[in-house]
Amino acid sequence: MTMRHQPTTRLNYLALTIAALVATPITPVMAEQKKFALEEVLVTARHKSESLQSTPVAVSAFSESLMKDANITGLDDIAGRVPGFQMNAYNAAEPELFMRGIGSDIESAGAAAAIGIYIDGVYISRGTGATGDLFDLARVEVLRGPQGTLYGKNVVGGAVNFITKKPSLEGSEGSVEVTLGDYQLFETKAYYNTPISDTVAAKVAGTTLVRDGYGKNRHTGNAVDDSERYSLRGQVLVQPSADLEIVLSADGSHANGKPRVKHIAYSEGRNQAFISDDEREDSSTVDGFEKSRTEGVSLRADWNTDAGTFTSITAYRQNDYSIFENAAAGLVDDTQVFDPWGDPANNTVASPEELAMLQPDDQWLSLKDEKSNQFSQEFRFANSADGNIHWQAGAFFMREDIERLESVDYWFDTQWGTTAGNVSNTTANTTNSMAVFGQITYDLSEKLSVTTGLRWSEDEKDFGGSASGRRFDNFDNLHEDINGNRVASYSFNTKESWDEWTPSLTVDYQASDDVFLYFSYAKGYKAGGYNGEGMEKELEAITPFEPETAVNHEFGFKTQWLDNRIQLNGAVFITDYEDIQNQVWVSTGDSTPDNLQVLNGSGKAKGAELEFTALVTENFNIMGSYGYLDAKFTDDLLVDDENLKGNDMRRSPAHSFNIATSYDWQVGDNTANFRIDYRYQDEYFFDNSNNPLTQVASEYSVDASLKLTSSDSSWSVKLWGKNLTDELNVASSTVYAAWDDTVFNVYHPPRTYGITGSYNF
Repeated sequence: MTMRHQPTTRLNYLALTIAALVATPITPVMAEQKKFALEEVLVTARHKSESLQSTPVAVSAFSESLMKDANITGLDDIAGRVPGFQMNAYNAAEPELFMRGIGSDIESAGAAAAIGIYIDGVYISRGTGATGDLFDLARVEVLRGPQGTLYGKNVVGGAVNFITKKPSLEGSEGSVEVTLGDYQLFETKAYYNTPISDTVAAKVAGTTLVRDGYGKNRHTGNAVDDSERYSLRGQVLVQPSADLEIVLSADGSHANGKPRVKHIAYSEGRNQAFISDDEREDSSTVDGFEKSRTEGVSLRADWNTDAGTFTSITAYRQNDYSIFENAAAGLVDDTQVFDPWGDPANNTVASPEELAMLQPDDQWLSLKDEKSNQFSQEFRFANSADGNIHWQAGAFFMREDIERLESVDYWFDTQWGTTAGNVSNTTANTTNSMAVFGQITYDLSEKLSVTTGLRWSEDEKDFGGSASGRRFDNFDNLHEDINGNRVASYSFNTKESWDEWTPSLTVDYQASDDVFLYFSYAKGYKAGGYNGEGMEKELEAITPFEPETAVNHEFGFKTQWLDNRIQLNGAVFITDYEDIQNQVWVSTGDSTPDNLQVLNGSGKAKGAELEFTALVTENFNIMGSYGYLDAKFTDDLLVDDENLKGNDMRRSPAHSFNIATSYDWQVGDNTANFRIDYRYQDEYFFDNSNNPLTQVASEYSVDASLKLTSSDSSWSVKLWGKNLTDELNVASSTVYAAWDDTVFNVYHPPRTYGITGSYNF
């Protein structure tokens, strides 16, 4: 099991932070003399530009400068800095995002994520699109809780908005950034912007990254968990008049690497002999591979008229990936056989004990290959800002096509003998989604406003495929068709549709220049779907699981103190979830592995979140957040003979917090900066069963950087380190039950360090 960390390091860090605060006086006189304050942060969480401090949404914003200073390079770095946000990554192409107790790890072509990912307003239907590097971004906004009115598409837990930097007509400029680090890291980031005419500007931005592996396959001698990625984005801005803006964007990203080590962290029985003494090294039959490709094009037009602003967003995207790995982490020589029921002449060893001494009891060579594409169109119209009534309305359509292959070559040794073979299934899903929505705000006074919204969404799924091969989880190794016949294979096709109304109501009050309060009610909806993984019976394949809904009640506040040198924002929420789509392991027999199924359940999440930023002096600032979460199942949810009612919902640590300090000082005409980030999360259960084997212990990590920037900001050099104490933090955990329970873990990166140089021109 995962080792529990001693709290000494984090207590020392907190003590140093408190000592720094105590040693630095904060007085009204200083505030008056210095006249410095926090910069205003603008967000577009409600499809319009407004101050973060007067937006009635629980939203965390990360600016371009903050992401660079904190060395935030991926969505996993952001998740650790947002209260209630959890990201797990079993592999590089299928991230599992959870927020406020809700999320999804269903990989089926007939399912979707619970957290919405958007790039410049374009919904990203598959998780592959969220795994790339963050580059050339104006900011990232993380909205917590259901956003069912303005976003709608499957947003029951929250939304993550990536907003890229648009081309500029102001003049030519560019930047080049190069990073060198351990594990042979070589990374480049660059962009160049230039006006083509008085009304047209273009920009191109790209990244490259090559890194050796964090782990090693002792059998092949090769490094694994390596990475090679390339990304490119081109944009053209057209402003034929002051009232019309058109942005055409095209992007592509390609990645290649080997999967992470699947470390045997615990075994109830015979696999104990095969537990590696190094969690990042193991012996596996194959190295495997992970390949992904995402490409897309979008066209956005914003037209300002006397009546209001019309917005159109048209987009096409495709996301492909292929993953081949040994998910059971074992080095199996499948030529070694002991079958007590077969011809003794075919046995290569004399007893099951002799076979057990040679290798683990299972092998799971898994191939996942998925191709998807989507077309989406959104129209919005927002009235002009004059008067005390503000409204916007819109319509959304998306078509998504997914083709997926899952194939497994397996090898088990049980008390019944050796079982080997191949099982595979192909699935295809077409989803047509459409919605109409509207929101209206009425200013009762200069300080008090009421906003109400409503969205109608409909999702239709056409799901089909086939299942074939030699099964390992029943008495005859066959499948079962819809008529109950035992067959070598079957094909199927089915169709279902769901629709839902998702209302919202918000009351906000600007109590003073420095205090903003709000109460919100919002409903979110995620469409139903199909489980396309490991279907023994055709009935399983064609039976849909129900849509998922969330109803959130939230009180929030956003405050400023000491002439806006301190900002303290927070929210208290209660969310009721109905028909949560839970992927669970279901027993198939005493000597066979459990099978994956999707069951619907209900639960409640309640919690509190705080975020703060403080300018202690002109040169020293501190920022951080804290989240408390209590998420439990409230109704009966039977898995085999176990009732999950009262269990903690998975991936929901009760406490999480982060804190960062940054200090600037002059070095000649240049500016130096030292920054340190500390992130902590409480223990949590990885699966809804709350089996102690699925419990992940409390974890923390510490990052730091030292940066020197020229007086004109034309160049900078930064030394940085991440996970400085080299913590073994769990990225994903799986319990397999064949003959006995075995836990397989993969881990976040170890300690890394490097140097980054940038030049702006």
